Amino acid sequence: MKTGYTVADVMTQNVLTASPDEKLQHCAKLMAMKKIGSLVIEDKGAVAGILTEQDLARKVVAQGVDAVRTAVSSFMSRRVVTIAPEEDLYTAMVEMGKHNIKHLPVLKEEKLVGIITFKDIIKIEPALIEKLWAKADEE
Repeated sequence: MKTGYTVADVMTQNVLTASPDEKLQHCAKLMAMKKIGSLVIEDKGAVAGILTEQDLARKVVAQGVDAVRTAVSSFMSRRVVTIAPEEDLYTAMVEMGKHNIKHLPVLKEEKLVGIITFKDIIKIEPALIEKLWAKADEE
């Protein structure tokens, strides 16, 4: 199913990133200040992982981890699902559903060029969500 929108049409281009040795508390404060749900973790210019609000809640806070002293590398998700900017928005939705995630870093030639989130998709066309879910149920 084609939506008429590409990932590039919807993605956020200015992606906030952190290094693997950054402390969890700093990352959480940055996410709260910028009102974002994830940070892409970069190491030497390459995507090394992603840290989400869910990671912070379930892996850090719920487990009583010392966020002041613990590096993000200990709790980031290392298996990062990514997408290309020219992909159709439907493909992004399918990938999010398939992997049960809400954030997809956008890579072009292995370089981080943006991020697309479930909220980005809802903002562009809320009615599209219903159509996409209905179509996915048929497949």
